[in-house]
Amino acid sequence: MRGRTRAIIAISSIGILAVTAVGALSGIAAAVSGGGYSPDQQDCPWNASAWSAAPGYAYPGCHNVAVNVESGGTTNGDANSNNTRYVEFGNDQVPNDPNSQGTPTILSVGLPGNTGSPHSGCVSVNTDGTGGGTGTGCGNNSSGAGFALNYDYYQVFCPLAAAAGKPCEDTAPGTTTFTPDTGHAVNYQDIVSNGLLVYFGMDDNTDNGEHDGVSGVEGTCPGTTAQPCHSAGVVNGPSDGGGMLLSIEPQWLINGGSTPTATHPEGLVNFSEGECADGICSGATTQQQTVYYGCGATNPQNTGAYDQCTTNQQNDDVFKNNTPASLSESPNCSSGDAPGESCGGSGLDPYRQGAPQQMNTEPGVQTYQDPDPQRSPAAPFGTPGTYVGTCGVYVNDNSDAVGPGLIGFLSQGNVPEPPAGWVIGPTDSSC
Repeated sequence: MRGRTRAIIAISSIGILAVTAVGALSGIAAAVSGGGYSPDQQDCPWNASAWSAAPGYAYPGCHNVAVNVESGGTTNGDANSNNTRYVEFGNDQVPNDPNSQGTPTILSVGLPGNTGSPHSGCVSVNTDGTGGGTGTGCGNNSSGAGFALNYDYYQVFCPLAAAAGKPCEDTAPGTTTFTPDTGHAVNYQDIVSNGLLVYFGMDDNTDNGEHDGVSGVEGTCPGTTAQPCHSAGVVNGPSDGGGMLLSIEPQWLINGGSTPTATHPEGLVNFSEGECADGICSGATTQQQTVYYGCGATNPQNTGAYDQCTTNQQNDDVFKNNTPASLSESPNCSSGDAPGESCGGSGLDPYRQGAPQQMNTEPGVQTYQDPDPQRSPAAPFGTPGTYVGTCGVYVNDNSDAVGPGLIGFLSQGNVPEPPAGWVIGPTDSSC
């Protein structure tokens, strides 16, 4: 986001390492507009990372890093918010604190003793489902077998640091608790019905407590300097981050499967990975996945009048780079503040109201500009929209409000931009 350095590879690489580690322990190998990231899966309200969050406050149970193993119900390639969780880990969201000191790296991690350091979280395992979710964090269920662990190493570290003359910023650390569950209930029906799903998500609150998402009241109404214009429809979780999703759905095979298409080649085992940072996104998936919901009723956070559609387009592919935010949003329009006139004077809602109702990634690999109006692009060129997969090959490297395409930028305008479109067009009507 505006005013800091960000590299998309940082979140992506850490995510891959984390999922690999989880896979090694569990026997399974394996934001934000990509990869199936969802605030619901992070146990967070959708405005938890708003720039206007009160200093020193973090939402209870909200996690900036989350790993869940749950029943595998999905919608449009994304995990359902009401799935039953059997294993979950969450690193607690940290407060908005401009004084917190972090490592001098691309992804700045809060130093021990500072509020932005990842010092607390939870782990929960339960055969009957943990009961975790938004407002709860990792749950606990005495009916099943398992445990719930809540930890905060500052409970030990901070008194020692104070004794050494270097007191922690956090003067009220949490406590570490361990609760064993010895019940006998086993909720296997959800697994039989929906299979299993492994979710990983990480957002930019990991970056030393960063809060720069949309709050819902950005902008100033035309003709007045007092009445705020809402950006309520744009509240879409953190601005940057990513996720990975592995779903195993044997019921697809048991029920006879379905006819393979270019957008859904099969339904037994599917995997997706994606990340976005400062308008730059990439992703890979084995099935069509909705990574951003625009206007209309399909938006999970529909806010009525603020989500009214100015287009009849139901869905589109993200790599076409043709949403209003991608084409015309000023690079000065940042969600990390109250942007007002820098966003055209009417907030961010108009950009979302003109976006297709569902923006999808397709089976294969792709790069694209974040269609979310809170993307706040940082690069001096537009992110190329490229795709190679079951639907064909697509390239879009044209100029937009941010600047020239990548080729035009690198050649300083001496090489013409290629025409946008399919190099190898889709032969399947599902694309």
